[in-house]
Amino acid sequence: MTISLDKSDIKILNLIQNDATLTNQDIAEITGVSATSVWRRIKNLEEVGVIKGTVALLDYKKTKFNVCVIIHVRLSRHGEDTRIEFENFIEKRQEVVECYAILGSHDYSLTVVVPDVEQFEKFLSGHLLAHPLISESTSFFTLRRVKYSTAIPLNLHQT
Repeated sequence: MTISLDKSDIKILNLIQNDATLTNQDIAEITGVSATSVWRRIKNLEEVGVIKGTVALLDYKKTKFNVCVIIHVRLSRHGEDTRIEFENFIEKRQEVVECYAILGSHDYSLTVVVPDVEQFEKFLSGHLLAHPLISESTSFFTLRRVKYSTAIPLNLHQT
């Protein structure tokens, strides 16, 4: 299902992507759309699945999750059952905050956050590499975050 976003929708979405605490009145004043229209548009965008939820973004370091590792994983075999089994396994692992199916020499890219290297070793050895579907993994310890955003660049559609 293709969803058409007009300029007002894009303005509203850009605002709430950066600050979901804005009130409908705040958004109305910034966009020039009435508060009632803002409320209606947001409800519609939620109903059609453009807005999937509202969350608080936490700082890894301030919550003492000092280790962030990107792991590329290669599966030992491929197929729909394998994909489902692996993805279900990953869904249950709290350490994994992102998982992407990728093309190239590996099948998946994971982002893992843990308090310390010992916790990472427990996850890697005790869970990830112990899983029978995993034939290989390569881990990349991050030094620092250069850019982080959850905002989708909606303005690219306007060019």
